[in-house]
Amino acid sequence: MDKIYKSDFGDLILPVLSRDQRDGEHDQLTYKVNLNDLLDLSRDGILVGDLTDRDCPLIYVNPAFERITGYTKNEVIGKNCRYLQGGDRLQPEIEYLRAAIDSRLSVCVTLRNYRKDGEMFWNELSLTPINAPHGQPTHYLGLMRDVTVRKRALDRVEHSVRIDHLTGALSRSAFADEVAHLTKDKSEPMLVAKLDVAGFHDINASYGYDAGNEVLTQIADRIRSVGFAVVSRTGSNEFAIAQPLGHQNNTRETINLIRSALASNFRVTGATINIRFAIGFVVGVSTLDATRLMRQADSALRRSKSSLSLEACEFNAEDEMRSRNRVRMTSEIRQALANDEFGFQYQPKVDLSTGAIVGAEALLRWRHGLFGTQLPGGFIGHAEDTGLILEISRRGLRAVADFAARMNQGRSRALNVSINVSAIEFRHRDMPAFVSEVISASGVDPRWITLELTESKMAESAPAMIAIMTRLRNLGVGLSIDDFGTGYANLRYLEEFPITELKIDRSFIRGLGQSRSKTIIVEAIVRLSDVLGFQIVAEGIETHEECARLRDLGCHFGQGFLFGKAIDPEAFAEVVAQTVA
Repeated sequence: MDKIYKSDFGDLILPVLSRDQRDGEHDQLTYKVNLNDLLDLSRDGILVGDLTDRDCPLIYVNPAFERITGYTKNEVIGKNCRYLQGGDRLQPEIEYLRAAIDSRLSVCVTLRNYRKDGEMFWNELSLTPINAPHGQPTHYLGLMRDVTVRKRALDRVEHSVRIDHLTGALSRSAFADEVAHLTKDKSEPMLVAKLDVAGFHDINASYGYDAGNEVLTQIADRIRSVGFAVVSRTGSNEFAIAQPLGHQNNTRETINLIRSALASNFRVTGATINIRFAIGFVVGVSTLDATRLMRQADSALRRSKSSLSLEACEFNAEDEMRSRNRVRMTSEIRQALANDEFGFQYQPKVDLSTGAIVGAEALLRWRHGLFGTQLPGGFIGHAEDTGLILEISRRGLRAVADFAARMNQGRSRALNVSINVSAIEFRHRDMPAFVSEVISASGVDPRWITLELTESKMAESAPAMIAIMTRLRNLGVGLSIDDFGTGYANLRYLEEFPITELKIDRSFIRGLGQSRSKTIIVEAIVRLSDVLGFQIVAEGIETHEECARLRDLGCHFGQGFLFGKAIDPEAFAEVVAQTVA
């Protein structure tokens, strides 16, 4: 075999053209290069196998082959290169390689090989048959490349895609793959559950993001400790679990295991936190694909999150219908934004002692092309869930600021216009910077604008909210607590937050003259507001009796059907024009 190895592969003849400057004729020049020298220069391993021998032994390897494998040419010539596989013979690529050689076809595979010292490396091996003059392949020319570094880098990328770096749980895409694998060719029921950390935003705001991350890590550890088949973090504060149930279909027992694992308090640096979880789940079989199971569990989770007790909810057909409606609603809201279908109607705010209009509340309306004017109760929640509220509110505040600036031209007593603000805006945009931009663009006096927030917003991340609201007040805009008394009523908020107005919810106004308890509550709110210097506005006034009673209790301002319903901007301007400026 040494003689074969040392045989000359021949010279490579390279033609070169040169121009004779005297007569312009072309002369053919040639350079002769030894092909062995070229093969030896290659940085990739090159090998030649003899197909005329049944075992296809190697008859040539270049120096790069020796460097990559650690074997010298004298150790490998005459052997089949399968020795590089060591005992790792169960790789599917090996069968693919063998079949190609038997069929005399070109082939390229990446497989695990082993150097002389036993170290594994990834070998990208390409084989091409070499035909003899009579047309039949007599040899294989092989090119081998050590791609270990590249393969490990790709594995790290794949791992980072499949694994959530914070919790070590599977990613959302990897979860779907694993569920698909579990349900393949299986007839037993499979539970897919989604759970959401209720109030997680408050944990980050109150204890810091490090504490929030610690909580997420502990949640993943607790779930994994139960021994569920698949555990994944599918969102910022959402997790998913998949577990074969066996033919007993012990669904509730499995849900109780999840509840039990998460029941005790979570301890983080400097705090012990009690956390509640919403859970939605579905039981599927092999006839359902993983993506659909996850989508159905998502639908059930939405119902769980909307329940007061955060009960664990199993998917049902109504959930799927609601999901389809949400998809349709999202599309319609996007189209409505494109068509500029959102606008405002304005309900008068009056001085209860004189009946004069002193301002208005801007109420969002959707001028739907098919269903007519839609009230916000039918779409605002979905707009908040999808984040589309940010664009609706961005356009809305600009429109209200322009309206307030236009309405106050030439007036001796300014009209104040209030507008409801979503909590999503405080989480996802710099509200003081945005409001400042709107004020500058519209030229509105900031004292003509009041931002209304519900009590629930006050309860969310109080320290952060105080800072934001202080910056807003420094701009000059008013801040109002809407529907006061119906949510998280806490007198501490009245002391700590820089608010300028309280709006008494209509539930306290309706039947005010007939209810002693309502009278006491309203009187207390009015007196407290007077002491703290807040403006007080009663909502939902519908009768003269209610208006008179509120005046007697010291309430100065109000709005409701008694004074007028919400109307379009042009109609409101006409009504104001009929009053004394």
